[in-house]
Amino acid sequence: MTRILLTGFEPFLGRSVNPSWEAVRQLDGEVIDGAWVRAVRVPVVYGESVRVIAAELDREPVDALVIGGLAYGRAAVNVEALAHAVGDIPWSPDNAGRALANARSDGDPVGPDALLATAPVRAISRALNDAGIPAVVSWDGGTYVSNATLYGALRYGRERMPGLRATYLHVPALPEMTTGTTAPSMPLEAIVRAFRIACEVLATHTGPDLPARRWPSAMLPLR
Repeated sequence: MTRILLTGFEPFLGRSVNPSWEAVRQLDGEVIDGAWVRAVRVPVVYGESVRVIAAELDREPVDALVIGGLAYGRAAVNVEALAHAVGDIPWSPDNAGRALANARSDGDPVGPDALLATAPVRAISRALNDAGIPAVVSWDGGTYVSNATLYGALRYGRERMPGLRATYLHVPALPEMTTGTTAPSMPLEAIVRAFRIACEVLATHTGPDLPARRWPSAMLPLR
């Protein structure tokens, strides 16, 4: 049986909720297309987020990992295809009060500068769009804890767990988080469904990822 670890982040930057955790917690213990799913809450703290995920993978190895997080202001689910080693958002400290400015998030000067996601990101994005959930393949996961966590998880998989299929779903804010603003949002039910579909793809997709096409991608389709 395929085993999938889903993670969601705790709230951060003064918010009272994080839709990634509110979504993945609903899938904890489910069997989706023959894949057993467990969910873990992760702190918004550089380094500690990766340690929590690594400890879970050591405790009970899995075949696939989907890290979930909030991308306030984004209108679609972003399926992250790349993580890099740089943290550079000095005006936004993590939940432990630490901020990074043009520094490696792993503190390792000789590690790889960037790593590609090992999950079939195009297949996941296409499945989400086919289900009516806006999604794009993203090549820029930012420079905050989210990107650092995917980078650390990918490096862990590369060094300790070859074959681990991993990516990150950046999800929009919930409607109640955007009241009184023009920021886009997505209902929690749709976000839960997005993670479920990602699990379905990971449980059933074999072979290489789908070939690139103009859409879905991080760019608008050419007209």
